[in-house]
Amino acid sequence: MVASLCARSQGCIAIRNLTGFGQFSLPQYDQEPVKWLFNANTRYSEFHKTYDGSSEKTVPPEDQPFSSTFIMDLSVTRILNNGWSISVDVPIMAGSRKTWQEHIGPSNKTKYTVHSYGLSDIRLTAYKWLFDIAKPHRGNIQLGLGVKLPTGDYRYQDYFHKSTTKVKLAPVNNTIQLGDGGTGITIELNSFLTVAKNLTLYANLFYLFSPRDHNGTSNTSGNDSTKVPYHPTIPSHYVYEAQGDVNSVPDAFTARAGATYTIRSVSLWGGFRWEGSPVHDAIGQNNGQRRAGYAISFEPGINYNFKRTTIFAFVPIPLYRTTLQTVVDKRISKASGEYVSSPGGVADYLLFLGVMFRM
Repeated sequence: MVASLCARSQGCIAIRNLTGFGQFSLPQYDQEPVKWLFNANTRYSEFHKTYDGSSEKTVPPEDQPFSSTFIMDLSVTRILNNGWSISVDVPIMAGSRKTWQEHIGPSNKTKYTVHSYGLSDIRLTAYKWLFDIAKPHRGNIQLGLGVKLPTGDYRYQDYFHKSTTKVKLAPVNNTIQLGDGGTGITIELNSFLTVAKNLTLYANLFYLFSPRDHNGTSNTSGNDSTKVPYHPTIPSHYVYEAQGDVNSVPDAFTARAGATYTIRSVSLWGGFRWEGSPVHDAIGQNNGQRRAGYAISFEPGINYNFKRTTIFAFVPIPLYRTTLQTVVDKRISKASGEYVSSPGGVADYLLFLGVMFRM
């Protein structure tokens, strides 16, 4: 997820979607097939380190911003005939961000915290297993097509300290906004292949297409956009001219692959996770501020299966993180004659916990 010492440049690569994958929703071959699935996923992430490209910047502790997000995604899936299913994901998000750069400024490095809380962006998805689920198979592939609705408040506001005697109500940093303000299209691919009695390979792909350009929400934390620093030696009016003073509505992606080994009721998972936000959307324009980049993580996990319930936990361990130069960065670089990139914070910690009920 992406922040720098300049108030204007602080943010993160915001990946708001949970796994949302059908790794536990495999075809049922028993005499009483499951008709309903209820899944409660939680995702916690926090970040305070600053990266410029793949290099971590040295930032004194007193200057490091700290952000954290907690998302609980409640999903209901109806299993239909012939390998079809439909799912509704309703995420609730809570975020916090602690900095001094977005408040009074360098004359007083007292850190203040702003918060966000509420409904995030709801997803509706239809799924189809490609191979006949009435017959057992060593493997199968599930495709998903859905729509992400702009139900989350993408202009969520809190109070920023602008002097020792007053505060100002303004939109919080994009890091902890509840939504992006755009209607998106999602595609998914979930697959498994049993290679031995207790060993199964898996792969999941997810991509969010966001056609909307930007959502018009200011990212200046209550400051005048023409007075917020973007780079120490570059006049800040370049930010406004490059359309970098409002939040973008970016695409997002997640990919996972690995293996799971099952011993009775326990399944041990080991794989890799790749997620991020691209510089250019597949559909639409790329104006507005975004934090482009990605993280590659090793993702161990465990789940325990009861008769009708599965509990699970995954703890991705980052192996490689990088930020990327955005369209706005390139415009400012061209206009100013000086290279500009957007350093920021990629998640330092990720934790997924959840439970699924089969009915």
